[in-house]
Amino acid sequence: MKHPQNKLVFIFFLLTFFLMLFSLSQGAFFIEPSKVINILANQFFALDHSWAPEEELILLQVRLPRIILVVLVGANLAVSGAILQAIFKNPLVSPFILGISSGASLGASIVIVFLNFYSFYILQLSAFAFSIVAVLIVLLITRICNIQNTTILVLAGVITTSLFQAIVSLLQYFSETDKLQSIVYWNFGSFTNANWNSVLQVAPFTVLGIIILFLNSWRINVLSLGDEESTALGVNTQRYRFGIIIIVSLLTSTATAITGPIGWVGLIIPHVVRMLIGSNNYFVILGSIGLGSAFMLFVDFIARTTFNIEIPVGIVASIIGVPFFIYVLYRTNNQI
Repeated sequence: MKHPQNKLVFIFFLLTFFLMLFSLSQGAFFIEPSKVINILANQFFALDHSWAPEEELILLQVRLPRIILVVLVGANLAVSGAILQAIFKNPLVSPFILGISSGASLGASIVIVFLNFYSFYILQLSAFAFSIVAVLIVLLITRICNIQNTTILVLAGVITTSLFQAIVSLLQYFSETDKLQSIVYWNFGSFTNANWNSVLQVAPFTVLGIIILFLNSWRINVLSLGDEESTALGVNTQRYRFGIIIIVSLLTSTATAITGPIGWVGLIIPHVVRMLIGSNNYFVILGSIGLGSAFMLFVDFIARTTFNIEIPVGIVASIIGVPFFIYVLYRTNNQI
């Protein structure tokens, strides 16, 4: 590998692979890693059955779709955070802080409360629409303030997030008991209901969105230089920035519609990737895919196996994310 960044990206993906294999074997019903490999290989090559039917059922119908969904969501949120931090030139920006996640939460909550029957795509459309509204409110606040300061962007995101969370709380207050339970549990963030259907719903948007962002990594690099430099290099900053925000909002809302809001992944993973790889978004996107997936697999493993009952992933991510981010800030400050 010519570039040292490629080696780190390869290590991230290798770590994800081993964590996937490990996670597939762990749970209330332990399956030996060798059996996991044999069962998976048996889907492509005819092998002698050395495993019980229930082991194959649990692996293929319960654990495998969940692990794939965990990887997709981890990559989704990490890449989204990395891109937002690059185009806004602010290391504190993430889908959660910028209001995209809270907008998606409000959109999904509205559907849960007011519609008795709804499909995933209605939920996703509502989540996507309100995530765009959240971004527009943030950008409007920064324009009204007329201050070219990225700190204002973060504060505008905090304001918008608080507003949308207050509306969600209002919906919870006036909801019927069954819908209240659905909203509260959904807002915890969880992979409990993961299945092959949810994987098929998330995968196309996540894969296509990340591919588009990766192919435009050079434009994102240019945008990260600033508006004046970008314009001088022939990039229409407003058009490309808004287009990228649309793609990131679609990514985040797709993940949120399935799992509920999961914070910190889009904030801390890009920091770690840039500390290890550098600021070239070509490598940052690849690194965020690998490390974001690995981090989410680790969080999901803790959520599933630490206690006798499963803890929502969103809670575990926050518990792990806060001290980890403090450490990242400490390391970053000492390197300045």
